[in-house]
Amino acid sequence: MRAMKPALPGLLRMIAILLWIGGVVLGMLDAYGAARTPVSPEESLASRLPAVAEAVAMVLGLVGLGMVTYSIAEMIGTEPGTESTQALSELRHSMQRLESAVQRLSDQQREALARGPGNFAEAAVADTVAGAALGASESMHQVMALLQEIRELMLLSDSQRQERLADAQQHREKFLGAEAQRLLELKEWTSAQSVLSSLEREYPKSPNLEKMKSRLKAGRQEAQTGAIAQLRERVEDLMAVWAWDQAYAETARFVESFPDHSEGRDLLRRVMSERDSYVESTANRLYEEIKTDIDRRMWRRAMGSAVKLLECAPGHRRSVAIRGQLKTIRENAEIEERQEQERRIQDLIRGKQFFEAIDLAEDLLQRFPNSPQAETLKNLLPKMRELAMGNEAEAQAS
Repeated sequence: MRAMKPALPGLLRMIAILLWIGGVVLGMLDAYGAARTPVSPEESLASRLPAVAEAVAMVLGLVGLGMVTYSIAEMIGTEPGTESTQALSELRHSMQRLESAVQRLSDQQREALARGPGNFAEAAVADTVAGAALGASESMHQVMALLQEIRELMLLSDSQRQERLADAQQHREKFLGAEAQRLLELKEWTSAQSVLSSLEREYPKSPNLEKMKSRLKAGRQEAQTGAIAQLRERVEDLMAVWAWDQAYAETARFVESFPDHSEGRDLLRRVMSERDSYVESTANRLYEEIKTDIDRRMWRRAMGSAVKLLECAPGHRRSVAIRGQLKTIRENAEIEERQEQERRIQDLIRGKQFFEAIDLAEDLLQRFPNSPQAETLKNLLPKMRELAMGNEAEAQAS
């Protein structure tokens, strides 16, 4: 038990420093927020008093808690004597002053809320502040509770503090054991492993530790046996349809859950190897098809193969080579498409299918408004509509 005493002052000093830093940072953030927030004409400064009181209380509480914690650490680190007795008395007075200041801020906040808005224009603002005050009162309550707990610890003797520390450690050990048991019951093996590792590191002589470790090992082995068979079948199906990303993700998830399973690691390596082989062969095939289509001036087919290549292997060397030609391929593919659609429009006009020709012409105008074909069709469309109406009237008359 006495071995815990040298470490306790250092721990309390660290906590005190963290509380001081937290109080300073919180104060800076509150000040910055207040400076950046404009005051609207409908909002009174008084309506912001509860929020200001909350911020001041939190900063004061954190800094005060840090001072008290540091003082307790210094008191524990010194031998009992006249100086430590005097320090204890001063510490008690500081605690009382801190509690009084926090209590005054709490009373001011309640009074500001009780007054309510001064006019109807302030009602919305006051309602908002009142809603936020619920959280503020809860924060104030927590600060007061922490102050009360520190005062109780300060009044304890050294042996009583050691007993409380031992009780806290015993509670921690029981909690870790109960949590490990719960996770084992739920068959959450990865989480159970993490909790058992913490239990073993902090309490290596815990009575049920070895039993729970054996249960974890047996449960994981049983789960692995059934899971690997299902995974293998699932991955084979995914690879058969070239769903490499999904096959890799599911196998990697299994290996993460069972890192010591050799068959799972082998399956992951196989998925990665076959995926790389597929990407390599597909990239080379699509690249050759694109080159052939370009030589034959089949720009739209080349564009379709280029899109597939960039989706299949975006970082492949073949994709890098095609990406530099993509603009030219796309422009020529659009020209080819416009020319073909123009020929179809002419064929429809010759066949007196004017309404179909008009639909194709309007589609071309919408998709390629700045093309030469669009300029021609703008002048041709009125004549096409006139012919369509005349052809329809002629058909009805006959």
